[in-house]
Amino acid sequence: MQRKDLDHLIESFRKKKQHRLHAKYVAGILKNACQQLKKLPNLNQVSTAISKQVTVCGDLHGKLDDLLIIFHKNGLPSAENPYVFNGDFVDRGRKGMEVFLLLLTCFLVFPDGVYLNRGNHEDHVMNTRYGFIREVKLKYKHNADRLLKLIEAVYRWLPLGTLVNNKVLIVHGGISDATDIQWLKTIDRHKYVSLLRPPVIDGVASTSENVNKLEWKQVFDILWSDPQRGDGCVPNSLRGAGTYFGPDVTESFLNKHGLLYLIRSHECKPDGYEITHGNKVITIFSASNYYETGSNKGAYLKLVGTELKTHFVQFMSSTKSGPSVLTFRQRVGLIETSAIRELTTKINNSRNKLVQQFSTHDPEAKGVITVTEWCDSMMQVTGLNLPWRMLRSKLATTDPSTGLVHYMSTFQENITKREVSKALSYLSFFKTACFNISNMCNFSGFS
Repeated sequence: MQRKDLDHLIESFRKKKQHRLHAKYVAGILKNACQQLKKLPNLNQVSTAISKQVTVCGDLHGKLDDLLIIFHKNGLPSAENPYVFNGDFVDRGRKGMEVFLLLLTCFLVFPDGVYLNRGNHEDHVMNTRYGFIREVKLKYKHNADRLLKLIEAVYRWLPLGTLVNNKVLIVHGGISDATDIQWLKTIDRHKYVSLLRPPVIDGVASTSENVNKLEWKQVFDILWSDPQRGDGCVPNSLRGAGTYFGPDVTESFLNKHGLLYLIRSHECKPDGYEITHGNKVITIFSASNYYETGSNKGAYLKLVGTELKTHFVQFMSSTKSGPSVLTFRQRVGLIETSAIRELTTKINNSRNKLVQQFSTHDPEAKGVITVTEWCDSMMQVTGLNLPWRMLRSKLATTDPSTGLVHYMSTFQENITKREVSKALSYLSFFKTACFNISNMCNFSGFS
């Protein structure tokens, strides 16, 4: 493919023409991309020796407008203007196919200017849950099955991360206390069709007996993990995959491998980025308006010079309707509303088990239990270590005279913004709990 093909594709997508790129051209892009990706190592190697800088973009999640804004502000990729796209290109947004095709076309036209990392949503199982499969079937009704197989092949050959000047590691999720760069370099990434299912070896799905679970964990952790404030490394209970890793784990990992800092994505941040662990972990997120209009900015990161100094650029795609600027309180409300809505879905999916658990505290079938019994039941059945006592006011109703919880009210279908807004006065809740709840939007069970 040539530069003119890329220009034509961008112009076509920008004008939002009604017709789709023909399926045979889509298949051609996917096949060619797969052939070129096969030649790459597990960890991309990027140098700023010639370009003097490299741009890192986080999750796009089908937000074509955000990708076009980045190209408009920062220029198209080239050997002199290289980009690293850090996974989660699809799902959630309506233009996942366009984003994916545009990135692959950029990779084919500028192989020395575009580096693609696999994210946890470059996964057929995740796509089935969170929208991309539906999008492909809607846009390519007669060719969807064939195209989806080609897309899955591309996923399997996407590199797992990128090293910049051998001084900065870029992976989608994070690390654990077991993460080892040398081991990651030797893994056969092609066998991981889905990280949520056992790997495929010689065309046959592995069994629990022959799968190398330690190797599987290496890939799982870099695609699914999140940083935590406290020291240590513990299983990521919210996502159900990967770990929470603390500042001490980061420090040890960087020292072991001679790195300056770690760049990851995987989490929406109100400002589009966040710096934690003593400036050693950078989260970059490039999908603006992720939850609702005005909920968050998008951002990209420029690493400048041989010292890889950081420069953040924020943006927000415009919309014809909705507020362009929201207060901090309004933004928190939008984030929390979306998270609560998805938590409600998880709760409703566990309805039968929850009712059974509630009933053990209500032998006389009065329909009410204490707040403590409700909280204990929610934690036990869902397995989520959340501040249930604070969440209770948004998830269930209580009898004002007795303070007992009407536990069947837990299974309401919709949470109104009015109900959610009541909790905004509890700023302590936001500081301690909203951080974790907002992470749910990428949790494997309901993100």
